[in-house]
Amino acid sequence: MAQRRTPGKRRAKSATQAQRAEKFVCYERAVQAPEVDAGFIDRTFRRQRGRAPRILREDFCGTAALCADWVKRHSENRAIGIDLHEPTLNWGIRRHLVPLGAAASRVELIRQDVREPIGRRADAVAAFNFSYCVFKERATLRRYLGSVRKGLKPDGILFMDLFGGPEAMELREERTRYEAFDYVWDQAAFNPITHEITCHIHFEFRDGSDMRRAFTYHWRLWQIPEIREIALEAGFRECIVYWEGTERATGEPNGVFRPSLKGDNAPAFVSYLVCLK
Repeated sequence: MAQRRTPGKRRAKSATQAQRAEKFVCYERAVQAPEVDAGFIDRTFRRQRGRAPRILREDFCGTAALCADWVKRHSENRAIGIDLHEPTLNWGIRRHLVPLGAAASRVELIRQDVREPIGRRADAVAAFNFSYCVFKERATLRRYLGSVRKGLKPDGILFMDLFGGPEAMELREERTRYEAFDYVWDQAAFNPITHEITCHIHFEFRDGSDMRRAFTYHWRLWQIPEIREIALEAGFRECIVYWEGTERATGEPNGVFRPSLKGDNAPAFVSYLVCLK
């Protein structure tokens, strides 16, 4: 009589790098540099106002990485982070605030619309990572900027960033290599009539796995003159463009931003906009 075969145990399939990765960790590694932004805010505020900024409000704060970096810079610094997405805020608390220890008491996170008042005024407000581009109509953006102005101290400053240039209007993917993954910025759709743009972020890992559309954005690609005009309409006294310089030898961006009335005709750029109350 033939002996029945005992089926062997199936070897458990190991998780891919994409399955093991945390998308917020990848995002912060590839996209954010809170220490750079915090340093720019501090230096620029001191030069413009002759004093140190102590209270920073971070709109669209996400994981509150900038808030955490801000309070680490000085024992008197305080930060207020505002965002609508509770799971992201909670992740940021675990990742950034808990390790701060006692300094975490100087960070306040609020889950609400950034256009609504919070009852406290800040020295500086940061609206970075282009998140305000979610406001696609002039009236909506003007309302937001007007609300920010009211939430600033008399000598307060709003800090924004913006990307642009001809390449920003093209359907294209830009890949940047990091040790554990490739970061892919995907400009998937652009409407030249409305300047509405859809962008995705993908992460591609060394084992061949990927995290497609880890983040998706439906924005309006605002232009610098538009932002400056709307800021003035919202009551700001001045909106200064800080343009990034280039290396003489290569022509590549050098990470140094200075006030400028004329930018080079770059195919793509990122600039800071500094709005004075």
